[in-house]
Amino acid sequence: MKCFSKDRWFGWLSLVIVAGYFVVGLWPFEFRPPNRVNWLADRVGLHFEPYGIAYDPAPLPQSASRSSSKLCANFTVELWLEAHHEPANNIFDILTIHNGNLPFDFVLFQWKQDFLLRATTQHPRLGGEIPELDVDDALPEGQARFITVRGDGAGTDFYLDGLAADHFPHFTLNAAALDGQLILGNDASGKQSWTGRLLGMAIYNRALDKADISRHYALWTHGHASQLTNAPGLRTIYLFDEGRGQQAADSSGNRHHVIIPAIFQPVHRDLLIPPWKDISYDRPDYSDMVVNILGFVPFGFCFYLHRWSLRPNQRATNAFLVVLAGAAVSLTIEILQAWLPNRVSSTTDVLTNTAGTLLGAALAIAIQSKVTNIEFARKPGDDTPQS
Repeated sequence: MKCFSKDRWFGWLSLVIVAGYFVVGLWPFEFRPPNRVNWLADRVGLHFEPYGIAYDPAPLPQSASRSSSKLCANFTVELWLEAHHEPANNIFDILTIHNGNLPFDFVLFQWKQDFLLRATTQHPRLGGEIPELDVDDALPEGQARFITVRGDGAGTDFYLDGLAADHFPHFTLNAAALDGQLILGNDASGKQSWTGRLLGMAIYNRALDKADISRHYALWTHGHASQLTNAPGLRTIYLFDEGRGQQAADSSGNRHHVIIPAIFQPVHRDLLIPPWKDISYDRPDYSDMVVNILGFVPFGFCFYLHRWSLRPNQRATNAFLVVLAGAAVSLTIEILQAWLPNRVSSTTDVLTNTAGTLLGAALAIAIQSKVTNIEFARKPGDDTPQS
């Protein structure tokens, strides 16, 4: 029985490696996972778990007091919540207002036990620094907290359980920062799932004073938040008192609602995030880049040897086709990853995978040049069968 010739052997090995890339890159193949948002059984509110999201299908109502000449946003956001998981190495979005026309969405999120705000500000920071604020130890695991974030032309303030926690002068939001689509328990791409209970939330187009903040805290925590549905400047308020169904109603009278879909689906799919955006929220992950480069070296090495055994006199063409094939494989995986909630579709990965393919091809060329006495396939005119 004849064995495979070496050119076929390297060809089949290349296909096996590619199949491995697809398994690793797309596992566990959950393109339509269930949306893990449920109504609380023991009280009003929603419980969010990984792969959970709820969102308003329409943009928030425009602020009646906003004018074209106004540069900063006066606002107040109230959140009554309970964090059930302490993130170790990532951030998880509790509330997002997605506006594709701004550099940054308005996001209230959790990192470990810290509570943070990220938003587009009136005056961009120098050097591309992320406009971000944080309050340390604001979200102890398993403890309900009423958090108020308010801002005006003088800065931004945080209140915990009705009491002032921190003040950030000169951190003023862009006037359009709170104009967009409301998303709860995640970000627009669906990649930052938060775990915990959301017991209620409200947004105002004015900066509440200390007396109002204290009074609102008492109303929310004593079950009387319905008294706020006609409060001045109210844009949206969710009491989450429905208890069941796939919608939560905005009680402000604006006739909005939040959808709780049965199948997890992001509001906006990030397809092939460019490198400058991929690293804009954090420092480059060099270890991940190295893994992506080294991971594609075996494919570049084996596929070049397969091409060389078939076309031994076309070194440049073989190398080009090998690198092109590596780029095509990586691009296909990254495009498919845009539909997976546990993956990020990144141009950086395509570039590093392509670089790894090139490195593997270069290694094969170097070995092939030095070890000329090794035959990878039958020479032209050699009719001696190989076994």
